[in-house]
This record gives sequence, C-alpha cells and structure tokens, in this order.
Amino acid sequence: MNVKQSSRYHRRRLVRGCMLAYTRVAAWIPQRFPDFMCIGAPRAATTWVHKSLADHPEVFLPRRKEVHFYDERPADPGNTGAGLRWSDSFYFDVERPAHLRWYWHQYRHAGARLAGDITPLYSTLSAERIGIVRRHMPDLRLIYILRNPIDRAWSGLRKSAWYQKGENWLDGKDEDWLLKQVMRPEVLIRGNYPRAIDNWESVFPADRFLYLFFDDVTSKPEESLDRMYNFLGIAGAGARTAETIAQKVNAAPERAMPDYVRQALQAHYAKQVESLESRFKRDLSHWLE
Repeated sequence: MNVKQSSRYHRRRLVRGCMLAYTRVAAWIPQRFPDFMCIGAPRAATTWVHKSLADHPEVFLPRRKEVHFYDERPADPGNTGAGLRWSDSFYFDVERPAHLRWYWHQYRHAGARLAGDITPLYSTLSAERIGIVRRHMPDLRLIYILRNPIDRAWSGLRKSAWYQKGENWLDGKDEDWLLKQVMRPEVLIRGNYPRAIDNWESVFPADRFLYLFFDDVTSKPEESLDRMYNFLGIAGAGARTAETIAQKVNAAPERAMPDYVRQALQAHYAKQVESLESRFKRDLSHWLE
C-alpha cells in the first residue's frame, strides 16, 4: 500500500474507532437498517450500482460505498499472500448493541428514503451469517451481479495490487508467483457464484433477489438500470443520460491476462459456469473461451 493509501486506510480505522467509542454510550441512536443490499460480486459493476443510485432522490446510501458491517472473519486467515491484504483486521460483532448502533448511525439521515448497503464482499458470507442478516432485516431486497469469474479474478488481483502496492507492482513477477496469487482461495471464492446463490437463497426467498449479468450492464446499461429501479420500486433514471449510465467506473489499470492464468481459471470455474447456465437458462460458454 503506498503512503497515500496507507494514510487513508489508517484514518478510516481511526474514525471507525472513535465512532464505536461514541456508540457505546449513544443509546439514543434509533434503529435503522437498510432496505436493500447489493452483495456483489466484487469487481462486477457494484461501483456503477452505487453511482447510479447515490444521487437518486428516493435512495439513501452511506457516505462510503462499502459498509462491511456483516463481513465474516475468515476461519483460517493464513498469510496475506505476498504482501496483499485480502481481509480486514477488524470485524464487527453484529449482535453487540454498540456495534449495531454504529451500523444504524450510518443510516441516521435516511428518513423515508430507501436505504442501501452496497458491500460486494457479502457474497462470500456463510449461510449462518446470512441468517443473522435476515433476522435483522427480514424484508431485505438483494441485488447480485454476475461477471465472468475468470475476468473477475484477474481484475480483482490487478485492482488489489494497484490499490495496495502501486500500478507497476506486478511487473516482473514470474509465472509461478502470479499463478499462485490468482488461485488464492480469497480470490476464487469471490467468483464462486453457485456457492453465494445457494447460501443466500437458503435463507432468503428467491423473489427477494435481482440477478444481473455484467455482460448486460456493459452492453445494455439503461435496460439493466431500469430493471434495478423497478426491482427497488423507485422512479426511472431521470436526469441520468445514456452517456453517464454507460460510463465505466472504478476500473483497474489494464494488464493482459497471461494464457496460463486464463487456462488455470477456466479449469477451476468450468463446472461452476455449467451450473449457472442450467440455473439461469443462459448460454455462458463465452466465459470459457
């Protein structure tokens, strides 16, 4: 992580710590949970979702895009993987009153607007953790975007390396090193869509979900946005133009995926892609080409 990013990371942690000190005594904070979540997938246009909703008059989103309140501590965090950080060192106790009040405080200005939590890492939660989410928010609506998991994994590695270490950090890394990083469990689980869908649908009924495909978001953004607005029950795009709707956001620096990386990821995800084709009755063979 470069100096600027490190400073920003530690400043966020300090602010969070101060807020938790406040919520330990601020018993007057009213209960306010979000009405919908966008649970991922990471690197699958969730920043586009945030940008598309942030200025909508009927929607309230916290100042920071990702709240990470329900993030689950890894059972075996292992090492961080060649200096990259794949998890946080702080996790909320989602049943502790002070921590719950911290979460409610994020939505204190929502009023009558539809409140949302856009945290793509929620797609990796266990069914047990999702059970707590439903206990807190039984009527929650859920948006999940599926992207080619091979492209998603490579984009995730590029973004993490760039954000934490700098744009050129991957330069000169040998084949074994690069393959090991892209095949890390922390990378692969983010693209395990069948697991995410099974876990979430084991807790929430299927009619609470809107599934979108990254392919459609990039090729038909207005149609995808209309589907999302209809699902949330809010008015159309309004002043947002076709140009701004289609604008790419939060893109990682371009870097061609080596053939050996693509082949390893294709082999890993092949059966999962077949499962998704069956589930959604959609041809996804181009994901494996």
